[in-house]
Parts: sequence; structure tokens; C-alpha cells
Amino acid sequence: MNAKKSSGPSRKSTRLVWIVVAVFALQIAAWAAWITFASKHRVAEVPLVKPG
Repeated sequence: MNAKKSSGPSRKSTRLVWIVVAVFALQIAAWAAWITFASKHRVAEVPLVKPG
């Protein structure tokens, strides 16, 4: 049996998984920040049709 580490496809695949996980975590953090910000800064309601 060979005890050599392969730096081929499995290493590249592992790196890709970490990149995907990191991007997913950043997306969750961005959504959390946006929702927190939006909940503290209310927006005035704008009517779509003028009454009258």
C-alpha cells in the first residue's frame, strides 16, 4: 500500500467544498445583517394610486 498523499482531484474537491461552504455562510450573514437593518429602519408606506 502507498502512504503517499495525493494532491490530485480529492484535494481540489475538498477545496471546492470549503469555498461553497464559505460562500453559503457569507450569504447567510448578509441576509441576517439586511434583515436586522431593515427591522430597525422602517420605511414610509407609499400609496401606488392617488386617492381621489
